[in-house]
Amino acid sequence: MTKNLVAAALAVLTLGLAAPAHADPRSTAELLAAHNSYRASLGLPPLRWSNRLAASAQRWAEHLAEIGSLEHSGSGQNLAMAASGTQSLTQLVDLWGSERSYFVDGYFPAISTTGNWVSVGHYSQMVWKTTTQVGCGFARNYGRDVLVCNYDPPGNVEGERAF
Repeated sequence: MTKNLVAAALAVLTLGLAAPAHADPRSTAELLAAHNSYRASLGLPPLRWSNRLAASAQRWAEHLAEIGSLEHSGSGQNLAMAASGTQSLTQLVDLWGSERSYFVDGYFPAISTTGNWVSVGHYSQMVWKTTTQVGCGFARNYGRDVLVCNYDPPGNVEGERAF
């Protein structure tokens, strides 16, 4: 019996922990509120939660937590990583929101005071006027937390304005 408990504990430590953001209504509400506060400040309609996008984001978050690096799986996606337990979901979203200080409402890709759209790409995705849905996933593994949010339709579209 003790040997099985040790084996189970080692399996959890080896495989890591995953906490689907879409499985906890409080997490879903927190993530929507964090995103929609940025949209509301610009007079944009709020995003709606998508379980489909969340399921896809959850799978990708688990993958990224396992490999320990951030790689996009496609367009219309924001990624964040932090040391485990150091940032709330809102604080992770605020990492993206902090890019607004460099944002200018131009035609993509001319949307940043830095001259490089990548420096505001997370923020612009959150406030892209045609984006209507978001779904996020969260995973914890090897001392790191990973948040992935997928957006539909994706933003950062060549030649279009964010809002």
